[in-house]
This record gives sequence, C-alpha cells and structure tokens, in this order.
Amino acid sequence: DLRSHIPTFPYEKRLSKIDTLNLAIAYINMLKDIIKSPLDPEATVKRAVRMAKSGVPGAPTWSTSDLMSRLAWIDWEKLGMRNIQQ
Repeated sequence: DLRSHIPTFPYEKRLSKIDTLNLAIAYINMLKDIIKSPLDPEATVKRAVRMAKSGVPGAPTWSTSDLMSRLAWIDWEKLGMRNIQQ
C-alpha cells in the first residue's frame, strides 16, 4: 500500500487517493534529487528548502509541496540527522 510509505501527520487517519499520489510524486522526486546530487542528503534538502523560501526560480517543486510540512514531523535525530528545515 503506497499510503504506508508516505510521511503523514500523526493525527491523520487516512489520505485521499489524490493526496497520496501527489505526496508520492513529491517524495520520489526528492529522493531522485538526493541520489543525483553531489552533496550529502542533508545539504541537498537544505539547499532546496532555502531556494524555495527565497523564491529562487528553479527550486525543486517538491521543496514547496505539502511534503515539506510532513517532513517537519520526522524525528531526525532518531535517523542520525539534524532537522533539515532548520
């Protein structure tokens, strides 16, 4: 089930099919950019977030999506990373 692999808010019971699809697309694009980037994953995501917040043309579309809000709920320390949105 695709829904089980998408970051969700703790209070969400179930995502709609369209929300699941949109989040999956953003998540896959984020992972693709991380793999392609010469930077480490944390730096890649931080760079994309900075670009989106600054309104830089060409910022990855996933960095402006609902995905970023959902990623804020992740326990980054548990994954061995600092919070990417700081």
